[in-house]
Amino acid sequence: FILGRLALLGQTTVFYAKPNVGKTLLTMRLLMDSIENGTINGDDVYYINADDHYKGLTYKLELAEKSGFKMLAPGHKGFKAEMLTKVLTSLIQTDQARGKVLILDTVKKFTDIMRKDKTSEFMESVRQFISNGGSAIMLAHVNKNRDEDGKVIFAGTSDMYDDCDCAYTIDFGNMTMQAMDGNRIIKFQNFKCRGDVDLEAVYQYNGAQGVPY
Repeated sequence: FILGRLALLGQTTVFYAKPNVGKTLLTMRLLMDSIENGTINGDDVYYINADDHYKGLTYKLELAEKSGFKMLAPGHKGFKAEMLTKVLTSLIQTDQARGKVLILDTVKKFTDIMRKDKTSEFMESVRQFISNGGSAIMLAHVNKNRDEDGKVIFAGTSDMYDDCDCAYTIDFGNMTMQAMDGNRIIKFQNFKCRGDVDLEAVYQYNGAQGVPY
């Protein structure tokens, strides 16, 4: 397992959620826990933060440096989002994909999820990376509207969902998001899996004003 019991090594896992629910927060927390307990090696982790402002990026970079994993961001040190596919191809050709963990936050910065051809092409490069021993965790958004049961629905074409190994939606577990003390409960709910991952997982964090990230 890479993150709690939600993502397996050697697979592609997608977390779908609305903005500001906590998908980045929980991904980073679980990643740091896995590195700290020795489940994964921080040197093998590449977290690409492509959807953040300057203050958020610098703070998360500090956390990455403390935990020992690498953080990249488009526009810094010559890295661009469109370089990712070539980098994955290079890792495969030089037999360096095995054991590497790639986290994309968010995936819409690397492909047009509304276009079937673009998403399919992108997922093929990710699949090749996985088949050569890599692991990928992708953070993605959901539609503005919910389904008839009130559940969130993944955004874009079905190609990313079709080609991944494991997929979860993340949503607030109840109305504690409105609590005055800032406590928020969020639920990961699985709707595709290939392996013994948890079908549901619930976490709590404090999102009150003034509480450090």
